[in-house]
Parts: sequence; structure tokens; C-alpha cells
Amino acid sequence: MNEPKVIAFATQKGGAGKSTITVHVASALAYVYGYKVAILDCDYPQNTIQVYRQQELEKVKSESAFSNRLLTQGIPPYPISISSVEKSVDAIDALEQQGFDFILVDTPGTINVAGLPDLLRMVQYIFLPMEADQGTIASTAGYMQILSSFLKSAQPDPDESNLLGYYAFWNRFVKSERKATYDKIEAFFQEKSLPLLKSRVELLIGYKEKRSTLFSLPERELEKLGLGRLLMEMLCIVVGPGQVTPSGKTIELPFATTTPIEAGSTSDELL
Repeated sequence: MNEPKVIAFATQKGGAGKSTITVHVASALAYVYGYKVAILDCDYPQNTIQVYRQQELEKVKSESAFSNRLLTQGIPPYPISISSVEKSVDAIDALEQQGFDFILVDTPGTINVAGLPDLLRMVQYIFLPMEADQGTIASTAGYMQILSSFLKSAQPDPDESNLLGYYAFWNRFVKSERKATYDKIEAFFQEKSLPLLKSRVELLIGYKEKRSTLFSLPERELEKLGLGRLLMEMLCIVVGPGQVTPSGKTIELPFATTTPIEAGSTSDELL
């Protein structure tokens, strides 16, 4: 790819699994699909992703099996940078000069942060993980309405924003949850023209326990968790179907269609 794709994972509510999904996506893109990836961790003050990396580097020093696995993989770990939201635009500018294919941004779990509007205009795509509880659904829908005003297509001067699209997706999907619950929420999103991906990342053993900044889950586990479908759906949006990844995989829609991006509409309360 000629220019890096800048993608953010964002929520208006903490605890939605934003940092975990960022790590899974980054590691699969780098270690399975062969892309050059960087993460910018703007989730101050916890900087969870940087903490994950530090913990793993300690294991590299103390556990020979872990360090041997890294050597055998033969792919250098992708860099993880830390930045405040206020300085994130400059940090992204610097990363864009370093030849990465993807820059993944982990944003704070709140919108009440100085500098966030500039960050939202800087990225090209925003993905919002959500679960089937009333608070998360309401906050996600509200956030998407805010994002609609940041779209490149909504600006008087298109150069004022890079944002091309925003998409919610099911994270930590629970199959035992009543189907009617998910159907009702999906109907609500469709009614309000809020883009919702078809992929569902399931809450199974391995989703959180096996996250790693140094290794990807095996492709079989990515598929089992729904992460493989999410990655393909994201790549179809960001890179385009029919394109080939550096590792030689053809990017294909995992479903018949993908919900098109539309400007957010006024939302009613989900009952």
C-alpha cells in the first residue's frame, strides 16, 4: 500500500474490550497477513497495550521457551508508541513517515478528553466494539452520532478531516444470549442508519487469555473466535476486496454484503 491506513478503535464507555481487540487485530495483521503495523496507545493513563508489551518482554527475558518461540517466528515485533491525545496528531504524522501499512490507534474510553476531535479527524476509519447491554448500546449509538459530524464527506472543506467511515461490531458475543436481543438491537441500528458489521467476535476461552503483542492466534483460533471474519470484513472496507495481503491471502468478504457507511441520524432511546 502506498499510504498507511490509520484506524482507531474507540468507545465512549470503558471496559468494552477495546485494547484487547486492538492487540488481536494488530498481531494478526502483522504476523499472519504480513503487513507492517504500528500501534499508537493514547489510552492514558493506563496505557494498557504498552503494559501488555512490557509484560511479554519480561517473559522473553525469563522464559527460554517464550524467547525461542519469538526467534522461530522470525518477524520483529511491531512497535508500540505512547502518546497523549493532545499530541496524537503529531505522533501519527511521525509514524506515517516510517513506511507502515497500518497504524492502529487505541483511544481513551471517554470522549471528554482535550484534543480528541483533532484525533478523530486524523484517522480514516473508526471501529467501535460493543456488547449487548443497554448502557453499551446507548453509548455506542451516541458516539456514532457524534462521529457523523467528523466524516470527510460532511465537511465544508474535505481537507479538514480524513475520516471515511465508522462501524460498530459485536465484541465478546455470547451465543447463549437470546437471539431476539441481538435481533432487536440490529434492527435499531438499521433503522437509525448506524453501520454495524456482520462479524461477531465471540467470548470464548482464548479471547482475552491468549492476546499477545508478540504473536497472533493461529488462524484456526482466529476463525473460531470470529476474529478471522472481522479481519476480512475490515480489510474489505479499508483495503478493498480482491486485493492480496503481503502474505499472499486474497481479501474476500466473509459475508454476502457489508453494511455501507452512512452519516449518523438522530437517535432515539433504545427500549
